Amino acid sequence: ENLMSERKVAYRQSFRRRPRGPRESGAMGSTAFFGRFLFAFVFLASSVNKLLGLSDPGVGVLDAVSPRLAVARESLSRKIGIDPLFLVSDGWLVNCASLIELFGSLLFVLDFALGAKLLLLFTLCVTPVMHAFWRLDTETESAEQAVEQIMFFKNAALAGALLVYLDMKPRVGGMRGKAKRR
Repeated sequence: ENLMSERKVAYRQSFRRRPRGPRESGAMGSTAFFGRFLFAFVFLASSVNKLLGLSDPGVGVLDAVSPRLAVARESLSRKIGIDPLFLVSDGWLVNCASLIELFGSLLFVLDFALGAKLLLLFTLCVTPVMHAFWRLDTETESAEQAVEQIMFFKNAALAGALLVYLDMKPRVGGMRGKAKRR
């Protein structure tokens, strides 16, 4: 009977949050933070530049984005019969996307899964619109097509890294089933 109670106690303790080991704290914690910061810096710098560029009409952020959004709007309306973004201006879309990118990168640096999810949402929505290399004429714009193709696959790799991060993120309570993430 004493052996059974010891097993019950051990079983219950296996579900408790264990103290961090030497590889999870100290140098490893700062290394992980620095890695997340370097990863998120791409998104952070981009979002700040876009938000500052929108406030200064001379920068021309909308001049670069609007033609690509027009192609995406036309393509969507051709496929579903109506422009799903008809109530929304290009400036509003860029502002929302930039804010998602900014808050996602900040939350990601702070090790929140929500940050990775926001960055994944941003990357999956923006990449096919802004880096549609397949729409460019291969003969006249080969250099531009190469750059857009590189940017497209770079963003695909970033999305893959975010998926890996989300899969490796420990769940609350230490269980891998249907438990919620932090």
